[in-house]
Amino acid sequence: MSDDGRRLCHDHNPFSTSAVKPGAIAFQFHGGTSAATLVAQLRRNRWRGEIVGPHGSGKSTLLQSLFPVIKATGREVCYYVAKANDSGLPMSTSDQTAWTDSTLVVVEGYELLSRRDQNKLARACREKRAGLLITCHASQGLPVLLHTVITVELAISLVEQLVPDGCEFVGPVDVRDSFARHGQNVRELLFEMYDLYEQRRPR
Repeated sequence: MSDDGRRLCHDHNPFSTSAVKPGAIAFQFHGGTSAATLVAQLRRNRWRGEIVGPHGSGKSTLLQSLFPVIKATGREVCYYVAKANDSGLPMSTSDQTAWTDSTLVVVEGYELLSRRDQNKLARACREKRAGLLITCHASQGLPVLLHTVITVELAISLVEQLVPDGCEFVGPVDVRDSFARHGQNVRELLFEMYDLYEQRRPR
């Protein structure tokens, strides 16, 4: 690598949190699918749907790509994240009171909710005639909007988008090795690329 290339790559790690957080990298659509086609499908399903895929496979990134298109239809997005150690629903009673027939309730990690809380959420959405879009690792019975899948080729493409031109500290061989360990969990793969980049860049 030239001295110019080394200087370019010296100070900034392209796999930092700000560079790889959901929404920082555009979701990679394929097979003629786009944010617009998925939102049209969601609309046909009366604003009910689920995004299904393994941990770290791009579900959060996909949501961030969909939100602007959803809002452009006049829907208000109310976004919540379910957490394993929390009890009860991730939204307050006052939140639920404000929902209308123009609301799309979005819940990440839906399957972390108890069956009782899932039923309460479904009832609240029905009463307010609000839509419901969830992410999950296995189907929860809503119309499937998309199954997120990460291939090794896609992982290589994502890494190549992040690494500056002329930078050789991280390459396809590293991605393939990491993919063999982490599979479709691209989040863990990118964390590993961060560590490799830190180890190899000049000081």
